[in-house]
Amino acid sequence: MDNAIEAARECEEKMVRVEIRKDSIQNRQILVIENTYLDEKVDFEHMFEKGVSSKKHNTGLGLWEVNKILKKYPNVNLNTSYNGHFFTQQLEMYEDVPSQKEILVP
Repeated sequence: MDNAIEAARECEEKMVRVEIRKDSIQNRQILVIENTYLDEKVDFEHMFEKGVSSKKHNTGLGLWEVNKILKKYPNVNLNTSYNGHFFTQQLEMYEDVPSQKEILVP
């Protein structure tokens, strides 16, 4: 959330959207954080690697730590997307570990 707020502050259009919802069909809770960002500051290919940061004087441990923690939970997925104006993180928390057959693609 801190990263989303900081990124949006640098944009002309300052927008952070948080959505929490229950998906009863796939038996999961979903948390979506979406924010505006300046495209040239983000290295999307390497952003989850240890030591990578677009901020000056930072350690680059934030998203790496998030990824490390999430790997411990097979019932949790993090999907990251961006479109040149909006950066979106969607955290999906399943009540049970989903099999590939149970994950429906909309």
